[in-house]
Amino acid sequence: MMKTQIYIKKYVYLTVTLFAIVLCVLQSEGYGKKPKNKREAQKAEVSQEVQLDKTIGDLAEIVAFNPIPVKGIGIVVGLAGTGSAECPPAVRDYLRQYILAQLGSKQLVNPDKMINSTDTAVVIVEGWIPAGAVKQQPFDISVKTMANTQTTSIKGGRLYTTELKYVSQVEEAFGAASKTLAFAAGDVYVDSLVEPKPDPRGGFVLGGGRAIQDTQILLAIYKPDFRTAATIRNRINERFGKNTANATSDSMISLSLPKKFNDNKERFIELIKSLYITSNAVSEDKQINSLIKKLETEPDKRAYETGLEAIGKQAADRVDRLMENSKDPQTKFVAARCLLNIGDDSSLKILRDIAQDSTSPFRLDAVKAIGNAAAKRDCLAIMNRIVGDDNPEVRYTAYKYLQKYDASSIIRILIGQDFYLDQVLQTSPKTVWVSRNKEQRIVLFGAPIDCEENIFIDSDDGKIIINSLPDENKISVMRKHPITGELMGPLKTSFRLADVIRILGDEPDPQDKKRRTGLGVSYSEIVELLKKMCDKGAVKAVFATSEPVSVMTQQIIRPVKPQTADLPEKPKVKTQQKTE
Repeated sequence: MMKTQIYIKKYVYLTVTLFAIVLCVLQSEGYGKKPKNKREAQKAEVSQEVQLDKTIGDLAEIVAFNPIPVKGIGIVVGLAGTGSAECPPAVRDYLRQYILAQLGSKQLVNPDKMINSTDTAVVIVEGWIPAGAVKQQPFDISVKTMANTQTTSIKGGRLYTTELKYVSQVEEAFGAASKTLAFAAGDVYVDSLVEPKPDPRGGFVLGGGRAIQDTQILLAIYKPDFRTAATIRNRINERFGKNTANATSDSMISLSLPKKFNDNKERFIELIKSLYITSNAVSEDKQINSLIKKLETEPDKRAYETGLEAIGKQAADRVDRLMENSKDPQTKFVAARCLLNIGDDSSLKILRDIAQDSTSPFRLDAVKAIGNAAAKRDCLAIMNRIVGDDNPEVRYTAYKYLQKYDASSIIRILIGQDFYLDQVLQTSPKTVWVSRNKEQRIVLFGAPIDCEENIFIDSDDGKIIINSLPDENKISVMRKHPITGELMGPLKTSFRLADVIRILGDEPDPQDKKRRTGLGVSYSEIVELLKKMCDKGAVKAVFATSEPVSVMTQQIIRPVKPQTADLPEKPKVKTQQKTE
């Protein structure tokens, strides 16, 4: 009994002693201490979450954000005997089935008769669905005749609706069972403004491709983990709105593009990658101060501007102070742009002054910043001021934003159901501007623009003539029908250039074949005639164009299969996804 009591006493003593030692060790390491104040408590919380104090770009990589190559086989119609009947048997079978599926029985249309006509040509249609494209988003496509055929020209023709499929699938018996990703249709544009003259057996349909569904933007997590996926998803939705991100697994998050970024998808991707995971006040405060300092001192400011914009309104006050106090023009501009993108329009006056300053190197960027982020009323007011600027790039950029909001200073006419003619009412140098990519569009800056008296302009093939005699107060426009050779016209119109374009491009009255309201001239031919009219002084205006269709559209390469990607094996080695 005595020994048992002694044993119990020793056991209790040893237990108490061990507990005291452990307690001392923990206290020496800082455990068990109460924080002196609230800020110290926040710091302690941050130290426990340090693994999440990173950007999304540190934890995940953007995948499935590349253009998708598509291809199809189609028919160009409306050719003046410059097509051909040659067509490989497999292609003919595919087209025959497709035509009947689209148009009905052979009683309505005979597919073989259509294919065999020299007024049609079988063509290869290629294009790239833009990265992150939304449903019905247009894109340029290329059209070219098949090899070893007698087709001499597809200029002035029209591409019938064509299915576009992923490139590798097209090669499998023309992908009859494969998924269609887009459709294409429209007038064939042969760019005669390039040097040397283009081959008329190939051309483009500007904005003729249409995606049939939204394409996904995916985030692949380097180290798959459900908690990390949920944290990233929640942070994105907190910053950009509910349902922007959806964690589909422990390794993948799908992103939906917010509407405000429809025209600036690359910027959305930059912001996602620069978004910090933690929203802890103390950590965020440090991040903002660090980014502000680097924005002020570093020569390349874009990354720090993006970081602040990703944080959002919490950074607005300090960005505003930097904008107001900085004496460096670049820093002041970048801070002003960042502030407007965050949603604070207090920087609008500074950006407006830069946009109107013809000596500022940041002028065009300021115009774009206002157009992309300012409220509609403010954007229209500023763009209407500068759309008459002497700088053609500034003038056209301002016009694009006026067009975006259907400004009353633009008179819009639909020509022949094929393209728009916009007249911009301002006093700038008169300019005839034509689009050579993304869409068929003609813009008359400084409208109204009039033709000169006593003019004679004809097309290269002599089939279209625009002229006026000295004693006439009208312009005559006539054309030989491209297929029948019948003389169409002359049609009389006023000296207004817009009226001449309308007569050229409008189609005859479908209810009365004898009464012509237009000559049905193609967009390609109208562009050529407008350049001649400006070059020869028939119109006192500068002729200007957009850039031609991107070279990327002209050649399809075999990339990785769309919408799939392998996760990076080593998070430390990250390759940037190239965007076009």
